[in-house]
Amino acid sequence: MFRICFIDDDEKFEIPLFRDVFGGAFDIVAATDYVELNSQINSREGWMPDLFVLDLYFPRGPANRDEIEALRAEPLSLENDNAEIRTAYRNYLRARERLQRVLDAWNQNANGGLKLAEKVAADYPEVPIVFYSRKATLEDVVRCMATKNVWSVERKPTGKDSTDTIELTRLAQQRIIRRFKMAISKADSGKLERKKEAAEVLVEMLRGFG
Repeated sequence: MFRICFIDDDEKFEIPLFRDVFGGAFDIVAATDYVELNSQINSREGWMPDLFVLDLYFPRGPANRDEIEALRAEPLSLENDNAEIRTAYRNYLRARERLQRVLDAWNQNANGGLKLAEKVAADYPEVPIVFYSRKATLEDVVRCMATKNVWSVERKPTGKDSTDTIELTRLAQQRIIRRFKMAISKADSGKLERKKEAAEVLVEMLRGFG
């Protein structure tokens, strides 16, 4: 059985869900931070991971509860785009701004996950990494793919509530298992290298727009 290390800051929902859905297919070690994860690895004699699965967004500090309540009281309204490009683009900008406000309120960003991947790649240079995130933007995916040892970015199934999310994750189980196994086997490594080269070019372009 392949061995997976899973790191996610949500120990009450995400880690139990991951164990429940994927525990039958993989031997899983899970923790909310890298120090605790390494402690668990070292406590198992001869146990070495085949894959690291990492959340991308980690909190930088306590959430801004006042801002969270303000966001909940201010629902996002979008215009009917009527197939008009300008209106559709305004809707996109509003949604993106809303996402950033929510992330700021919860004090989360992708830097935590990217720095975590760098630590993992330094300590376990032969072990592939997969990001498993529901908040990753296109820009995040590009930066992830430009990071050493990152094999892919997988989208966490997301429902309208916790129950729906659990059900959607179970429905996606076999697809996600296949993706994890592809990373472990390092299938299509030549294709991955081409993706990384393209991602590095795009990262430079994104910096120009920053």
